[in-house]
Amino acid sequence: MKTIGSALDEHKGFGQGFDFLRIFLATAIIASHVAQLTGHQELVRTSGFWLLEYMLVPMFFALSGFLVAGSSMRLSPINFVLNRTARIVPALVVDIIFAALLIGPLVTTQPIGAYFQSSIFFSYFLNIIGWIHYALPGVFESNPLPEVNGALWTVPFEIGCYVVLTALMVTGAIKKPRLVPLLTCAVLIAWIPLRVKSSQMVGDDPSPMAILATNLFLFRGSLLWPSFLIGIVFYQLRNSVPFSKWIAVAIGIAAIFASVFANAEVAFANPTFCVIALPLLGYLTVTIGVSTMPRLPGFGTGDYSYGLYLYHVPFLQLLIHYFPQAWSGDAWWTLFFAGFPLALTAAVVSWHVFEHPVLKFRSSFVIKHRPESGVGGLLDAPPANRSPSALAPRTA
Repeated sequence: MKTIGSALDEHKGFGQGFDFLRIFLATAIIASHVAQLTGHQELVRTSGFWLLEYMLVPMFFALSGFLVAGSSMRLSPINFVLNRTARIVPALVVDIIFAALLIGPLVTTQPIGAYFQSSIFFSYFLNIIGWIHYALPGVFESNPLPEVNGALWTVPFEIGCYVVLTALMVTGAIKKPRLVPLLTCAVLIAWIPLRVKSSQMVGDDPSPMAILATNLFLFRGSLLWPSFLIGIVFYQLRNSVPFSKWIAVAIGIAAIFASVFANAEVAFANPTFCVIALPLLGYLTVTIGVSTMPRLPGFGTGDYSYGLYLYHVPFLQLLIHYFPQAWSGDAWWTLFFAGFPLALTAAVVSWHVFEHPVLKFRSSFVIKHRPESGVGGLLDAPPANRSPSALAPRTA
């Protein structure tokens, strides 16, 4: 029987489809944000595309869990943290500085002096440590959605996922193939009553514990950390999980039927639906990742998916700010074709000027040894040992 592991071994430990999937997911997320930023989000959520919107970021987290699981098994916890920090922080810092020091002064409605003295301006830099702030003083106030970069909402969930994985490394649980799958199953089972309980707490309990519970078990972010664990489980069980494109196609067809015949609010509010859907999405993600997919022209020189995700919202907001009438009517969707090239240009520059140099430096002190064979050594190998586009990515 062909398994996920054997399919991965056929490609010498690197799933070619992951490059394709990263770019596809980032591009689809940009398209969904075009609808959101132009005030047409409800149009998408009441259409047959609602499930696609909900599945994109969880698939990114499942992808990330699968890819970083390999490095978590061969690196020390300290080196793993350094490894992830080197991948996440450089572009995030550039994004925050670019927005606060260039975009903000350019479009703010406040006097420049007041802008730089505002507490809101200083608070925006807390995004670097995962304390998310969406506003800069006087920036994009007339846009349909007055926020600088709503895509940052996933950052604390990603940091949290890496904290959980580091804890699994410190305790040694990550090297026990049966323990993490059992833990993940327990999480998914417990997630149902916790989600129901959290829904009862909304609006009734303003305490920090209630806010934490609703974010972990109720809102859209609650789909991310279980997806990350599912990705880890698929990596650990890769030699036992069958590789079947027919199963993947069946999951895709089921998703289409759910999109057409199910209601977004009803489905998302049903914890049982989510518990069933997340492992299926994880399998679909991993199967595509280890499959042979077409190489995208122009994307073979770097991993631009992180930059595409991180930088696209400020550029879309700038276009809405300067040309509000162009996207206010039925042609709102054309914003994608104006904003995508700008985001891609920023992603390319970011990769070659900031991200890749830091990763090269990282390899000199984090990656001390690369196994001669095996999946784990190639999923997160240093740039010198494989193409830049093959580097394990940050999530969406």
